[in-house]
Amino acid sequence: MQVTKGILFLVFSFSALFAQSFYTLTGVKSYDPMVVNMSKSVDKKYNAELNVLMQELSQRLKIDTSRYDSRVLVVVLSDFSVGDTVALKVGLELGEYVTRSQSKETVFALTYSDTQMFKPKDLEEDLIDTVEDMLEKFALQYEDDNQKVSQSKEVFSHEDFAGKMGYEKEYATALLKAQKANKPLFIFMTTNYCPWCRKLEKRILSKADIHAKIKEKYVPLMLNFDTKKFPKQLQKNALTPTLYIIDSKTQEVQKAFIGYMSNEEFLYYLNSK
Repeated sequence: MQVTKGILFLVFSFSALFAQSFYTLTGVKSYDPMVVNMSKSVDKKYNAELNVLMQELSQRLKIDTSRYDSRVLVVVLSDFSVGDTVALKVGLELGEYVTRSQSKETVFALTYSDTQMFKPKDLEEDLIDTVEDMLEKFALQYEDDNQKVSQSKEVFSHEDFAGKMGYEKEYATALLKAQKANKPLFIFMTTNYCPWCRKLEKRILSKADIHAKIKEKYVPLMLNFDTKKFPKQLQKNALTPTLYIIDSKTQEVQKAFIGYMSNEEFLYYLNSK
């Protein structure tokens, strides 16, 4: 199977990424499945077996792999070393052409990336198990994303999320409300350009059961970090998304969670004391 040199170059260049995608996997109806084996420790005979796993996944998800496509789903195998230890790095990456925001320029980008690193004990078994786990993770996100789109009654844009979900937008107003209700503040720190924030909004915070828990226990507040219209103690961390629980009496930070989390992680975080 042939792909352009540019696509291969980008696949190779980005194979060291350790972050999963902040994009949703909607609209992915076709791709070319590929195995790029750059490892000296993994025989090329395993390429065909890994490709079969990818084809089985594609059939299950009803994704077309029958034609050449500029979108590629790639399993990347490479070696890495730490001191004298040589281990295996396995990447699962979805690469496709996307249009830049507020521009007609089209670029090739990774819209999904997952990486696992390990020192195999039984190469064949460990490799197959790892790739199967990564493909399953991809499948779960794909099914979750597409189910949400098809069943969602109302989609919140970033601009109207706070208003429709009943989040306060001003720190002083929310603080006064929390003090009167004798509740802590729940602060969602975001920015306009934060893709992980959009993912948190759509996948976690807009869920009815989670939203009900937040409203029951806290006074929710959504702040844009770039405005700096909040206490200096919340300006020390510039990473978004960040969630804070603030004591409304002392204004001290009781909890802080940085980054995106799964539904289970969020519920644990929300329910922990």
